[in-house]
Amino acid sequence: MSLPSVLTKFSVLQKGAPLDGASLQGIPREGVVLIDPPLSGETNMAIDEALLRDATPESPVVLRVYRWEQPTLSLGHFQSWDDCRAVPGLSDLPWVRRKTGGGAIVHDQEITYSILIPETRNKSSKGHSELLYRAIHGSAVENLQRLGWDAKLSETCTCSTATNQKEEPFLCFSRRSPVDLIIGTDKIMGSAQRRTSAGLLQHGSLLIRHSPTTPELIGLSELITQFPSKLVQEGFRDDSVGSYNKDMREKGLHDALMDRGCERVIAKAPFDQTAWVNFLILVLKKGLSQIVNCRWQDRNLDEHSVFM
Repeated sequence: MSLPSVLTKFSVLQKGAPLDGASLQGIPREGVVLIDPPLSGETNMAIDEALLRDATPESPVVLRVYRWEQPTLSLGHFQSWDDCRAVPGLSDLPWVRRKTGGGAIVHDQEITYSILIPETRNKSSKGHSELLYRAIHGSAVENLQRLGWDAKLSETCTCSTATNQKEEPFLCFSRRSPVDLIIGTDKIMGSAQRRTSAGLLQHGSLLIRHSPTTPELIGLSELITQFPSKLVQEGFRDDSVGSYNKDMREKGLHDALMDRGCERVIAKAPFDQTAWVNFLILVLKKGLSQIVNCRWQDRNLDEHSVFM
């Protein structure tokens, strides 16, 4: 999919209720879910940059979930390419620079998301939003705990402070911030933000399994031994699967998941990328609902779920 076609698809959505003086929890805003096929690093970053650059107070909130057509290194906005030479294998990867900060990510065995919240007309917001970080990661913690994982927020930090100047690890998943999602001692989800006069952009990554480039950074599939066997067995029951199919035919995939929860999506196909995409969309919607009142329009969703 070319960049112009993606942006043309988005341009028809540049409508919404004006929010002069309204809080994020006030007047409902239009919300759009975009799921893109694997694209090049340049195209993925260009889409997110264009969504932020062209946002207006009337633009919808955008929740975008995507993957990468080949393993690609993305640098945080303030990182230097020269620093990656200290990590074996990274300099051989194609690379891009994100608009958001944070550490570098190897986009290989993971799913990436971006959230755009356009600025309101009163333009009262400044700096990063810890509320958004905690809403999204807290939603992921809650849903992973329902699946049986010992997920929690890190509440620790490897970052430099005014009284403790130190160099952080180069890779995002080697770093820790208080709002990072961890299982045991392993970081599974991290996010970073960039705010401009047009709005707030948050990038995040959910690590599904390790990349051959960074085998020390394990993902959810390597933690599968913590998966509750009872839930997996229930997930394969014929009546459960049939019930989900009926709900999805009548309500659509994501409404059915929102009503019934996400457990059996992953229980039925724990290594399936589509299942994890659907799980992540559910997590993001639930998290955003805590701070933004959205009327969601699901565009280009994959309705061929693991249950069909």
